[in-house]
Amino acid sequence: MLKKIVLLWFVIIAFSACQNAKHTGNLLVEGTVKGLRLGTLQIKQLQNDSLVVVDSVKVDGNEKFAFHTTIDEPQVMVLALPEVKDGRILFFAAPNDTIHIFTFVESFGLNPIVKGGVNQTEKNAYDKMIKQFNNKEMDLFKAKFDAAKQHLQKEADSLGKKLNNLQRKRQLYTLNFIFRNKDKAIAPYIAMMAFYNNPKALDTIYKTLPENLKQSVYAKQIKKILDKK
Repeated sequence: MLKKIVLLWFVIIAFSACQNAKHTGNLLVEGTVKGLRLGTLQIKQLQNDSLVVVDSVKVDGNEKFAFHTTIDEPQVMVLALPEVKDGRILFFAAPNDTIHIFTFVESFGLNPIVKGGVNQTEKNAYDKMIKQFNNKEMDLFKAKFDAAKQHLQKEADSLGKKLNNLQRKRQLYTLNFIFRNKDKAIAPYIAMMAFYNNPKALDTIYKTLPENLKQSVYAKQIKKILDKK
């Protein structure tokens, strides 16, 4: 009987050790995929210009998930569900962050709720505003197209000017966002995404970054772009 009790304790200790080992890392990504019964959730990270799976978990009847992983610096990562076409959710993580994600399996990757650290918070604000700009742009473009189709040239020209003004406002908003957050890792990321084909803007932005941020992953990518020009 004593041997059985001792053996049971060894099993419990070993199991606890395994659990603790699984919960190591400086980044926690957790959340809920409503309606998910079977599938494989993956965490992907950009390595050598390719998205690489750094962790995965098989889902079997549990909508909730949790990943404990380690990252060296702030960066955009991906929560992927291969069973869904184009099923991926981008989030901005940093060491010691806790990222919370809520989404539905039927619309995985579309309008998820993502909460996290300061970079993710700023990303949410930026994405929300850019979405508004994009929706207005689509409305104006459609209205301009319809006017031209009906040979209403004066109206089409007026809508074209409004469209150009909106695009300039979006660009100005993006620049202000970057300069306002130039001490955060989100700034060079947004700069690279928004001004990839605008070396002059990238050069101006890069020069305003603090020296420590110039060593971040996205600032280094900006430097590579500028060195090729």
